[in-house]
Amino acid sequence: MYRALALKSIRTGINPEESAFERVLQSSSVALQSVDDETVVLLDGEDVSGLIRSEDVSSMSSRVSKRPDVRARMVELQREVASTHVTSGGWVVMEGRDIGTVVFPDADFKFFITASPEIRAHRRALQLREKGVEVDEDALLDDIRERDQRDSSRDVAPLMQAVDAVLVDTSGLSFEEQVENILALIRGNESR
Repeated sequence: MYRALALKSIRTGINPEESAFERVLQSSSVALQSVDDETVVLLDGEDVSGLIRSEDVSSMSSRVSKRPDVRARMVELQREVASTHVTSGGWVVMEGRDIGTVVFPDADFKFFITASPEIRAHRRALQLREKGVEVDEDALLDDIRERDQRDSSRDVAPLMQAVDAVLVDTSGLSFEEQVENILALIRGNESR
């Protein structure tokens, strides 16, 4: 959702540090929709799911998310999405840098999923290369480190592990192993 607003910032040319960005926030519609068992991100009604994974958007997302007005609006939207699913008998899995600390501090299960910056840069480079995008892995690593620093030091909802979240370091795990480890932790807690 933050990435969608970052894309809007890029498209409009309005810097998130400028007061004019308030108009961008007020005039933007950001929503999540389930389509064929996939969650798509809609920005002003347009499916931008593929567009929000670029490095430009990632970098801008961190800048957009520093704004207290943006954070307040996104938290409101995230809670609305979850409430809609839970009210209809469903369940919700959400990921984000403040989901366990700010958005859903009382969630049944919380995991702080991490990996070394080097591993994260390598994984991201592989994803981009699969899409035919040439990438400088060292530049990706620098961007990841900068974003982590920016997000963990911001005044509003900084990136941090919730006290009651389970730390899961995925550095040496395949995707399948990551999922299985988390499911095992959930199953173990459910049986108690």
